[in-house]
Amino acid sequence: MGCAGMNAPRGGRATAVAAALVLTSLAGCWYQRDAVPHFLTSSPTEFAAQLAAPPGPEAAETRAEVDDLLALQAARTPEQVRAARADRKTNIEEFYAAAGLDLNSPPRLPRLQQLADRVEDDVKIYVRAAKDRFRRLRPYKIEPRIEPCIRNVQADRSYPSGHSAFGYGMAYLLGDMVPERRSALEARAADYARQRMVCGVHFRSDLDAGRLAAQRLLAEMKHSAAFRAEKAAAAAEVRGALGLP
Repeated sequence: MGCAGMNAPRGGRATAVAAALVLTSLAGCWYQRDAVPHFLTSSPTEFAAQLAAPPGPEAAETRAEVDDLLALQAARTPEQVRAARADRKTNIEEFYAAAGLDLNSPPRLPRLQQLADRVEDDVKIYVRAAKDRFRRLRPYKIEPRIEPCIRNVQADRSYPSGHSAFGYGMAYLLGDMVPERRSALEARAADYARQRMVCGVHFRSDLDAGRLAAQRLLAEMKHSAAFRAEKAAAAAEVRGALGLP
């Protein structure tokens, strides 16, 4: 999961050009794996049309969201920046602790990892369709006083937040498997999504739309027999690792 293994070659001006290309690739790589959904059959275009449009760059709602981001920026600490940067990864292991799994000695969960990869693949297709429909600018493109603390999102649009959709998607997936941990998982998803505000690369409404996208897409996946079968196998694996019936 995620976009590991992309490195720019070294050497003079070519290094700078290659590095820029890598950053551009990183910005979009979450959306560029499989083009065909595993568990979803609805139209991504129709899905995008069901989402409410974000407020425009001059709207009062956007101004209020900008003010919130500036306040977060003024208050953020080096520790918060490190935590936000650490949460850049799209990997279900980011949610293991909230599920009650030991991060210091994480269990091997191949069925869960495979299912999470496929859910991520599907979610990204539909989020990309919404981003392409609304084409909302990143906060720092609207307000130059915003100084983002991550730099690999320049080539991508803001609404809805793919990071938020991924985080809530993983929380909802694990929450169905371990309902005993549902509250902790959803709290982790909220924190994971909010890191994008801490870093100044998403508006609050981007995160809310990402959460709504995850809710709708995970609900649709439950109509897929393949999804239900894979989720049952992954749930048995996870609950076994936790010592739960």
